[in-house]
Amino acid sequence: MRRFLLLLLIYGLLLANDISLAALGKVPVIHIDAEGQPPLGLGLETARQAKALFPDIERRYDTHLASILSQTAFNDILRESLPRLLKHIDKAYQQELQGVASAWLLTSDNKLGDGLLSLDEYRLLNLLPDISLSANGVGFGVLGKASEENGPIVGRNLDWASSPELRSLQAITVYQYADRAIVNIGFAGIISVLTGFNNHGLLLAHFNAVPYSQYRSSYRVPEGARANVFDLRKALETATSTKQAARYLTDNVYGFSNNILMADKKTIQVLEYPAGGTARVRNWNSPTRANKPWEHVLQIAVVDCHVLASMPNNCRNVKDAVRWERLSELAQFSASQTASAEDVSNILFDTANNRYEIFSPQTLQSMMYLPASGRLYLYATPIDSTHPASPIHQVYLDLLPPEIRSQHEKTSFDIVWLVWLLLIVMLGTMLWMSRAAILNFVKR
Repeated sequence: MRRFLLLLLIYGLLLANDISLAALGKVPVIHIDAEGQPPLGLGLETARQAKALFPDIERRYDTHLASILSQTAFNDILRESLPRLLKHIDKAYQQELQGVASAWLLTSDNKLGDGLLSLDEYRLLNLLPDISLSANGVGFGVLGKASEENGPIVGRNLDWASSPELRSLQAITVYQYADRAIVNIGFAGIISVLTGFNNHGLLLAHFNAVPYSQYRSSYRVPEGARANVFDLRKALETATSTKQAARYLTDNVYGFSNNILMADKKTIQVLEYPAGGTARVRNWNSPTRANKPWEHVLQIAVVDCHVLASMPNNCRNVKDAVRWERLSELAQFSASQTASAEDVSNILFDTANNRYEIFSPQTLQSMMYLPASGRLYLYATPIDSTHPASPIHQVYLDLLPPEIRSQHEKTSFDIVWLVWLLLIVMLGTMLWMSRAAILNFVKR
């Protein structure tokens, strides 16, 4: 009888898994076996799993687009901006987009709000940040001796125009290859990257940095511009450090100014890119403009504008100025008063300064990442958009496959031993040469 009751309990827990995830404020995790998959097949598998989780996913995305765009603005995007961006997306990603589209029930009509999703609408969903429908927010991190982890702790809040439909589709997608893995923190079936990390501990997060202007047209992409959100994914697939990622991203041209928060197992940096200019890396001790001072050792922050002394002043939004000053107030850590993950979490959930909060009513996701351990902590805004009185960063363990983690741990271990072996050999050689020289001198 006891055994029967235990089995019944386990069965009940399995049935309640989705409810439990929602109750905990956690989002589903989609695991994609990407090894040996052609791009089209990768898209098909991503779409299949997303559709299994959300059978009416096409309707939800169409409804979301209709809530943030008018039909006129959408038509303008289709006429000019979308073709320009698609032209410069890697063919592999274009085929992956096609794979997703092939697995879903799409329509040929580009009509927003009809409950149906078209191929163009799906492509646009992947490119919204590059159409200047901006991904805003704040980022903060501590590193080195200022960190209780003795390694970087980095966090970001994503403020983005959302709807109940988009909030219901939040998900984490993990692409697993034989020797690497990429984690995309975003939305089911969306293959571009706003925030993501890889098995090397490299994290990349996209921020808007477009100068505020109520008269600026928001939906025109210049010729030759690349899609930053797809280049972020490419960087995660090919780079192992912030240095490598910055080198790749700096060489590309984008239509709008942006900031990229970058972190790896050793450092945290911000890549500031001014449209039409040259991207530059900002470290925690880089010179900033006089009206945006930053004097906090081994701590770094980012808002939706550029603050490097070498960058033009585009911080014309009061929200950015207030948030920057608040982050500066809170960044009071040091070697004698180190920051824990909980401390960084508290900063990300700070609600001081009504209408200009770090954690605002528009915050869609808040996340914290520890590159050395690969631990992710994520808060996802509920479907009704009402933040709880005490929000929590939920931990997501074992996102990376064990064989990937153990392989790279072993690689690091082997490299350390190889270095020590080389040092011992060099020391032994030097001692032998010194001994031979002494013996020759004595014989004389």
